[in-house]
Amino acid sequence: MNDRDYAPDAEPTGTKCPWCHGTGTVHHMYAYAPGVDPFGNDTLTVGRAGTCKHCRGTGEYDSTLDPTLDAWRRRTP
Repeated sequence: MNDRDYAPDAEPTGTKCPWCHGTGTVHHMYAYAPGVDPFGNDTLTVGRAGTCKHCRGTGEYDSTLDPTLDAWRRRTP
């Protein structure tokens, strides 16, 4: 892509979420080991995509709307 093909209005106007990099989704890996010894058997892994919990899937981060911050920060005096 050269400079004349670049469209600056295509860039997002808000602050990009640092956890999902503006996509709104994050990748989670889950592992399951059958039996009582998790290191004695083969482990089954599954990768799943989920909604980013910091930006709520919008891709634009706003710290006032972040549900992972403490509740006392969102309370009004």
